[in-house]
Amino acid sequence: MRNRIKNITLTYGVNLLFVALLLAFAGGLSALGLDGAFSVVFFFAVIVSLLPVVNYLHTIIDSYISPIRYNDLYVQTVDSILNIESFDEVLRTTFDQILDLISVGTGMLIFYYHDRDEFNIFYQKNRRRKIIRNARISKDNMLFRVINGPEDVIVRSKLNPSIHFENSIIAELDRLGGEVVVPIYYHEMFLGLIVTGGQRRRFSPGEIRLLRIFASKIAILSVNRFFFNEIVKKKELEKEYELAARVQKKFLPPTGAVIGRFELRVYHETASLMIREFYDVFENDAGEDDIRISAYRIKSGIAGTSILMPGVQSVLQSFARLGLSPSGVLARMKRIIRAKHLHAQDLFIMHGSLKQNGEFFFSSYGYPAPLVYRRGGGLHPHRREGRGATQSLRMQPGDIMILCCDSFYRALVENLPAFADVIERNHGAPLSRLRSAMIRSLAESTGQGSSDRLLIMVRMEERS
Repeated sequence: MRNRIKNITLTYGVNLLFVALLLAFAGGLSALGLDGAFSVVFFFAVIVSLLPVVNYLHTIIDSYISPIRYNDLYVQTVDSILNIESFDEVLRTTFDQILDLISVGTGMLIFYYHDRDEFNIFYQKNRRRKIIRNARISKDNMLFRVINGPEDVIVRSKLNPSIHFENSIIAELDRLGGEVVVPIYYHEMFLGLIVTGGQRRRFSPGEIRLLRIFASKIAILSVNRFFFNEIVKKKELEKEYELAARVQKKFLPPTGAVIGRFELRVYHETASLMIREFYDVFENDAGEDDIRISAYRIKSGIAGTSILMPGVQSVLQSFARLGLSPSGVLARMKRIIRAKHLHAQDLFIMHGSLKQNGEFFFSSYGYPAPLVYRRGGGLHPHRREGRGATQSLRMQPGDIMILCCDSFYRALVENLPAFADVIERNHGAPLSRLRSAMIRSLAESTGQGSSDRLLIMVRMEERS
């Protein structure tokens, strides 16, 4: 906020100075008795001469005292990520673009390779055409010892060189040419560091926040590719697919949560080490009252699901946090699917926004619609209304909404009274127990099968 005020103040100051100069020239001409055609030509020449100087000063202010709208930078960089053709290009183009947008001279990506248990400098800004694969970083490096979570951002200007421990950190930053270190985490999994430097001013809080946002997104869209390439190279499929499954599961949120008036419980079972059914639940910080729920799957036997599915999650979250509605999120996603030729891979998605008043707005691209149970009214699937992309339903206290995979959905729709009775008998029990009862009944109806299975139950608390 302080940098924004400085930016606006200096910008308006330059504009007022420009106006003051014009008024001074006008007063001087009036005092000399010069007016008419001469004054018009004179002012035209002055304005043409001074406007480039004014624009140059505006550019300097935006460069050294931070751009006013970081959201514009976020949108621009997300779009560049979605338009790239390979993960190497993410590091060559997108990472460089982020650094250029915040006027950073140098930067490097240090990744931790879990399968080899080693740290490498994977990419460095001043070596754009080479991937540095053998630039190993010692595991006992000072920076790794002080990083314990995603919030542990190191800023050189805030360290005290008179303290021995902090002086050791400064020495390591000087060796790497860094001024700010941002950890790359996804949930609790440590993936590496972004080290940036070469800036002639202090980093603003907004710039550090921008680096933190893209630390997680770049990790999602790149590190999984390298993990999976290592799996393929080693030819030990059973062992290496287990590693891929562990990486995939890191991207899944917890199976239970209480958010405001809602309790959520998830059942997620995978039929193989190659997960095809994914889900996501998170509070969208772009709005004060917005719980986003996503369910999506891929039907074809694609070995790259460990890359594709977390990438879909990243894109959905990015668009949701830009404030787009569920239909807007899926409209953008559909364009990406068409552009990347993913329609042949049967990627089906449902994305919705749940409000604390019980309203659930959602949009679906081939994924089953929700079902809602209401005491006294039974269990009913949502019936589509109109032809709009956005559909909605309204939950009441005590209602239970169910989102599920195809096999569970067919079993529920084919025998609604029986499953309504299961819910009714367990309605007063904890939602985790009701979920277990539903899974037992669904297992009897669907059999074991060979596909991944997903059941999301959301209950709105009753008024006390």
